[in-house]
Amino acid sequence: MSSTEHNFSGALTTWKAINLHELQKTLDAQGIEIVENQKENVLSRKGLAERTKEFKRIPDDEKLNSFKGLLKAYQQEIDGLTRRSKVAESAFLNIYKVLAEAPDPYPLLENVVEQAIASTENASLSAEVASLKSELSRLRSENGDIRRENSTLEATKRKLEVLETKMDDLINEKILQKENELNATYDERMRNYEEREQDLVRQVSLYKTQLRDLRLSNETSQAKLLDVSSRADQDLVSRLAEADMVLADLERANNRVAAVEGRNETLRAEIEALRAEGESGTIVSSLQDRVSELESANADLTARLATAQSQLTTAHAQLTQRDTELIRQAQRERDELAEETAGLRQKLAAYADYDEIKRELEIMKYVEFGGLDDDDADADDWSSHESESGVHLPDPNADKANARQGKSLEVLFAAKNKRILEELTRFRVLHGSLEHSLKATQTELEATRLELSKQKELNEQLEMDLLAVDKQRTVPSGTGEGRAAPDDALADLMRDIGRDERNTATTAESSSIRSTPIPFTSSADTSILPIVTSQRDRFRQRNAELEEELRRQFHAISELRTEIKALQSDNLKLYEKVRYMQSYREQDSVSQLDPLPGTSTDASGSSTRLGDELNKWSKRYEEAMNPFEAFRGREATRAYEALNVVERGVLVLTRAILSNRRARTAFICYTTALHLMVMFTVYECATSPGTRQQVQPGPY
Repeated sequence: MSSTEHNFSGALTTWKAINLHELQKTLDAQGIEIVENQKENVLSRKGLAERTKEFKRIPDDEKLNSFKGLLKAYQQEIDGLTRRSKVAESAFLNIYKVLAEAPDPYPLLENVVEQAIASTENASLSAEVASLKSELSRLRSENGDIRRENSTLEATKRKLEVLETKMDDLINEKILQKENELNATYDERMRNYEEREQDLVRQVSLYKTQLRDLRLSNETSQAKLLDVSSRADQDLVSRLAEADMVLADLERANNRVAAVEGRNETLRAEIEALRAEGESGTIVSSLQDRVSELESANADLTARLATAQSQLTTAHAQLTQRDTELIRQAQRERDELAEETAGLRQKLAAYADYDEIKRELEIMKYVEFGGLDDDDADADDWSSHESESGVHLPDPNADKANARQGKSLEVLFAAKNKRILEELTRFRVLHGSLEHSLKATQTELEATRLELSKQKELNEQLEMDLLAVDKQRTVPSGTGEGRAAPDDALADLMRDIGRDERNTATTAESSSIRSTPIPFTSSADTSILPIVTSQRDRFRQRNAELEEELRRQFHAISELRTEIKALQSDNLKLYEKVRYMQSYREQDSVSQLDPLPGTSTDASGSSTRLGDELNKWSKRYEEAMNPFEAFRGREATRAYEALNVVERGVLVLTRAILSNRRARTAFICYTTALHLMVMFTVYECATSPGTRQQVQPGPY
């Protein structure tokens, strides 16, 4: 990916440097110029053809006079062709220079188009993924509701079964109790009242708990199945109100039964006491009548209790029937939900590549927002560690990816925006500080420039004063006072300069140097030495700059000479081509070997500059074509090849020395110095007393 980005950046830089808009404008201008040149060439060729036809029609004795104009027309046509070729070549070279290093834009544009298509596809896929996510969450919530309703219905069924068993047991128990009570004797009836009362109390408490449980279950069913049966709930509420009324009547009956049983116990105690005392039969009969009344009241209460029980049984049956209908309706809804779930599962199977798309989305999120947190865990263990921002590389096994969700795109965008804002604030603060420092530096630079200009003026004034002092010192003086006067004037001048330097100091760094005047001694030479040294350094620097400029000029001259030589060779070749074309076109002409006879046979002597230039190239061409020159060159080559190695070396060295002005100057200086040294050595040897030889007399 980095190589692709490098190719993109390089291509963008290249095409930006090409500036296609300006290049098109240049090409348009060059194209217009080429078309105009073509039109002019066609017109000139037509005119030249007409003149050639007219030239052929005139008699032979007049052709010599009109040949000059025709030849000049041909030369102008040749110049036009040369100009056109130069224009075309320069245009081609300019285009080639611009487009030589330019890369092919087709693969880059193709990659851009593919990336645009991929981005649009990713956007559509992300929209589909978002819709599928919302649909999946909705289906999950609906499935959870269905499961909760199913569990509630099953719990309700179990409760209803338990209640039915309990009610059956209670009814059977009550029937047995009733049979036992009817079969019991009257004597045992009063004894069993307490047990019956206890049984009734237990039954009432049990009925209350059962009714409370039924009420809670009905309220729960009413809350969960409110959208299924609103009417049934209203009926159930009315039934519950009736059941509450029956319970109130039952409580009142139980209270009356308890009071009657208490009175029965009292009466029984009185009867036992009367029997024991043996009272009269009237009292016993009255008490028996009273007992019979109480028994009839008890029977009435028992009948009312039975009626309440029958009403309770009817209400229980109605509730059971209603619950059965609700269960059936819930079953039908569950079947419909099962069918809908099957359809949704088929849809989900159609979107089986959701995990893969999610993995690609996570990869894109990691690529886009992976740089938000720099405190990540080990980079090799990417499958088990995440950054704090929630962006991490997904599991390559898309079907076994972890169900844990990262942070949303909004959170990531907010984090990245916050980080960018922090960087922007930091850069703004840094920019402000840099602006302040830049302003301070600019002010300091202006002050330094002013100080430099002042120092330059003082330096120039000092140099002028030094020159004046040197001139005064060179004037001969007869007295000692005349010699000391320039030194005093120089000392005063240096004190003034030191005082000016102390007054013009602006910066803190240079104040310690310029605030103290230049120390003076009794001798003026030691005080002038730093100034002369600085002036010498400036002269050296200027000399180095001039030498560098001279070196550049010499290099430019060498390049121009090389270019001139190349142009001369090109001109010779071009002249040779012109001669060939003229000889090919004018085979019948007498002057086919000399295309410019007018330059040599012009009687009036009014030769133009163009004729002189062409005459020069004609002479060079003739010299190059001279057989004697070719023979001389072959002989020189043969003689050079006949030399030995030492002679060749001497010849090459001599040519190298004589061909360069500096080499000639250096060789002359070297030869002169060597000659002087030899002469001095010979003279020293001749005048030295130790080298004189004593002449010995001969034996004869």
